[in-house]
Amino acid sequence: MKIQKFLIALGLFFSVTSYGQNARFSQLWSAPMQFNPSLTGRFDGKVRLGSLYSSQQSDLADMNHLNIGVDAKFGPFKTNGDEKTPPLEKVVEGKDEVYNKAHNLRGYWGAGINYYQYGHNKGPFSAQFVSASLARHFYNKSNKFYGFGVQATYASGNLDETKGTAYDKEISGGGFRFPTPSGSLTPGLRKGSQNYMDFNAGGYYGMNTEAVMFELGGAMYHLFYPKNDAMNLDEESKLRHRVTAYSLLRLKFNPKWGIIQRNMYWQEGLYLRSKTFSDSMNIVDFWSGLEFYKINPAKNINLNFGFYTRSFRTMMPFVNLNLGKYATIRGTYEQPINSKKYNAYSAQRAEVSLILNYGRETAPGTRFYKKTQPW
Repeated sequence: MKIQKFLIALGLFFSVTSYGQNARFSQLWSAPMQFNPSLTGRFDGKVRLGSLYSSQQSDLADMNHLNIGVDAKFGPFKTNGDEKTPPLEKVVEGKDEVYNKAHNLRGYWGAGINYYQYGHNKGPFSAQFVSASLARHFYNKSNKFYGFGVQATYASGNLDETKGTAYDKEISGGGFRFPTPSGSLTPGLRKGSQNYMDFNAGGYYGMNTEAVMFELGGAMYHLFYPKNDAMNLDEESKLRHRVTAYSLLRLKFNPKWGIIQRNMYWQEGLYLRSKTFSDSMNIVDFWSGLEFYKINPAKNINLNFGFYTRSFRTMMPFVNLNLGKYATIRGTYEQPINSKKYNAYSAQRAEVSLILNYGRETAPGTRFYKKTQPW
């Protein structure tokens, strides 16, 4: 028990070093393909369909976000997750749980499509992003795993000031720039649009034992700096790199409850220093929290819970409703702790996500200390 407490404290300690503004989602882990391409296919089952809706409101504006993703697994993945020792003639799901070395499995492929949009009917800017991802997942001995993924994204943005004057980059989904500060715009008739192709890559590594599972991952986005000025006025306005990183610990707490400790890092606009615009889009955020799950639940419907914070400037209760093997509903509400001191954190975010799984043989809490699929 001492080592588990030490690992939790260590993870929370590292989260203190990050700070910043801008949001995107509260539930980043519910949009895994948007966060890291290598997480395509990192789930328990054959096919996953996930949707995430976020309603965000700050002192300056409102913004709605929607993310929908579907991914599938191809290769030697397990279809008989309830069996402790699957027969050799049957295939084993990649990284579903620690398995016998005799199976000598080499991994599988994951492929997926993700759609993300943000905007508001009274806001001046909206954008859509369509991504296709491909990932390869590997095994290293019986309890180690790693993977790599690549992603191509088509992005389109539209500026129309006649729709409204309220804008706040804290709750904007990003990806595009236009010459205006946050706050109320001067009413005008400016219109503009931009589209581009974007390319991203990521990877992860992890190890699993019954006592503890850890996983580390990272990704880099905007590899080739696409132009992103919606007004086409700034030639140097190119989308600088985004980097994301995460750490995840699954800990054995007691026979009834298990713990997942998750840290997620997001930095947008790496190396960006604009000469034309007076602002900077260098944005840093950090999510950190704990989730508690029932172990081997007796019922098909189970409510689990957790708590997260963003850069220690917001508080975010988290509920996770598991509906047997097939569906999961997640809900969060993010509230600023001290918006008067940290005026960039005035946004309130209510989010709900629905994840549907096909081909999953066991509920999320079943065999919790064997599985390595917290996504």
